[in-house]
Amino acid sequence: MAAKKSKTPAVRYLRYNLTNSENPGTETSHYIDLARDLSAINRRLYRQGRDYHVKRVSIVSSNTIAATGWIDYDSLPGSDNITQNAGRITVSTIPDSWMARNAWRRGFEMWNKMNKRVFDMPDSATIKPKYHDFKIRAIGAYAPTPAYVVPVDNGGAALALGEWSYSEMVTPDGTTGADEFLLHMLGQHIGGAGVRASVGLLKSYADTRATMDINDPATFHVDVNDPILNLFDDGTVVDEVADNLLTANEDTPYNVSAYPGEDGNMSRPLVVQQTTLGADGRATVGSFSALCGLLEVEITSPLPNDVYSVLVELAPGNYRGIAADVI
Repeated sequence: MAAKKSKTPAVRYLRYNLTNSENPGTETSHYIDLARDLSAINRRLYRQGRDYHVKRVSIVSSNTIAATGWIDYDSLPGSDNITQNAGRITVSTIPDSWMARNAWRRGFEMWNKMNKRVFDMPDSATIKPKYHDFKIRAIGAYAPTPAYVVPVDNGGAALALGEWSYSEMVTPDGTTGADEFLLHMLGQHIGGAGVRASVGLLKSYADTRATMDINDPATFHVDVNDPILNLFDDGTVVDEVADNLLTANEDTPYNVSAYPGEDGNMSRPLVVQQTTLGADGRATVGSFSALCGLLEVEITSPLPNDVYSVLVELAPGNYRGIAADVI
């Protein structure tokens, strides 16, 4: 009888303290890099280029958030009693589309090709870093330095992180010096040619691909009065049917000029889970997958500076104890 393969032990729970705005009801955004935090807490590299499976997310407010009621703000300067609204939280990820995956693969391949030019030089193989890995950010609006929150323990002490350097491309880009820039998935490029701060992978992918004709079939040369076409035309029925075929549903059912996720077409992460906090100040959302392990968590509270304790539970799996599929 074959021996049962032992399960790889891994810390799968990551807790984050997210502080709401000092202005009640104002939404704030917080960013999480699961691969970075799993690497730090498990003391081994978890590559970012995977689709990480989150089993659930639990949220607890440091105060009680009822759906309706009253809050006594008399103790706060300039405040009166106000009607209380429920606390709210949304979790967003890079959209899991063929476009996003292809854009990531293209960026990864070009980054490898760039590095290979150095690795292939004589006596240079030894300079390859041990933890060499392709790392991007999700969005460009906060590039190149969005603040990523750090996991904490039950006493609020933060996890000690190691080095987690986001990947850079280096190119002359038509200039006399090297143009170095970071990479993000969604939104526009940051900075102009020669002074790029960060390049959007999806936008770059879209800008370098051929697009199809918006009309299929191409209708500009069709004559609906052709005698053979109208051989059995009783009145104008054939003409009208042909005209309908030529003018309805011949255009693409999507925007040809802008991919979803690039500048001007849903350039922010997509919501995959959302909820409001119950009367006891707690809520839970179910499973989802996160490309590259990158999350944007948006929170809103009727209380100023309310702290949400957000517990992310990763699903167990075969990638060093975590469920994370190769992109």
